[in-house]
Amino acid sequence: KEALAWVDANMAELARLNDEIWHAAEVALEEDKSAEALASFLERNGFTVERGVVGLPTAFLGIYGSGQPVIGFLAEYDALPGLSQEAVSVKKPVKEGAPGHGCGHNIFGVASAAAAVAAKDVMVRHKLPGTIKVFGCPAEETVEGKVFMARAGVFDGLSCCVQWHPSSENEVSLESSNALNQFEVEFFGRTAHSAGDPWSGRSALDGIELTDVGLNFLREHLRPTARIHYVILDGGGAPNVVPDYARAWYYVRDIDRESVEKDYEWVLRVIEGAALMSGTTYNVHFKSGVHELLPNRTGSEVVYSNLLLVGAPGFAEEEQSFAKEIQKSLGVEEKGLSTKIEPFSLPEKSWGSGSTDVAEVSWLT
Repeated sequence: KEALAWVDANMAELARLNDEIWHAAEVALEEDKSAEALASFLERNGFTVERGVVGLPTAFLGIYGSGQPVIGFLAEYDALPGLSQEAVSVKKPVKEGAPGHGCGHNIFGVASAAAAVAAKDVMVRHKLPGTIKVFGCPAEETVEGKVFMARAGVFDGLSCCVQWHPSSENEVSLESSNALNQFEVEFFGRTAHSAGDPWSGRSALDGIELTDVGLNFLREHLRPTARIHYVILDGGGAPNVVPDYARAWYYVRDIDRESVEKDYEWVLRVIEGAALMSGTTYNVHFKSGVHELLPNRTGSEVVYSNLLLVGAPGFAEEEQSFAKEIQKSLGVEEKGLSTKIEPFSLPEKSWGSGSTDVAEVSWLT
């Protein structure tokens, strides 16, 4: 209750900080203003902050206290490409094509930092032992930041770690997530004139397209839990020139790490076959991989008991009307914002639709 009192007393500052990160809207690994805003907030509130953790310029670690227990809070603040949006109920970019916050990471980072400072305030009042760590985690949207932080041991030694994410429902979830491999493939061919000398060319774009055709045939033979998606990043410069370079970005997901590795090996064989068919060569650049998330029932029960203590949020009529306007513009049910707490009933072993580098922290804690 004392922690909640601190949050209420500082709500104006927290709202200002949230708006600052919303307007900054910086994509993965470019969150300079957002990371600095949170790091400075923690320093003003008695935390020691290390910036540029493990060589990631927009990662930071804030620490208060000493000894056991060591309690971690995950903070995220990266935006998504192309989601620039004014604070209106219909699609209206601030700047066409610019980034914007579509997953609420502006709220995520601020609330996590606020929770840590509120807990610290109670520790000071009651002279409680222990250490609080706030992990500033960049690039969650590209599933990378925490992977490198975990590999470097940044999350080692935690007693527990708390994370949350904005949602349309008020709940504590025991749902898992998908394991994932993400990688880029470059194909290299030989340029030629597409009309006058096409037989001398070897199309790198053919390599990409044959890969994609092969993967789409492969889907029939993968288990229902598997997901493959891709975008072509480079496909040539002009139709009348056989492209000697092409590049694509792929995600391979499945229910667990073992399944992803099996799917991935099959995908690599498809890529090799595409190179043989097109007479090209290729390089695979592995970007990152994550496990499936391991839920913690005991910790989640503690969090749920606190959610019941806090209660569901209340919204003014004006806020509900605004939410319904957004829902109407999207063509979904106009039910407004949820004011109830969902039952604590999801299974511990489940398959989630997305992937997250939070999973790496779950395997360490």
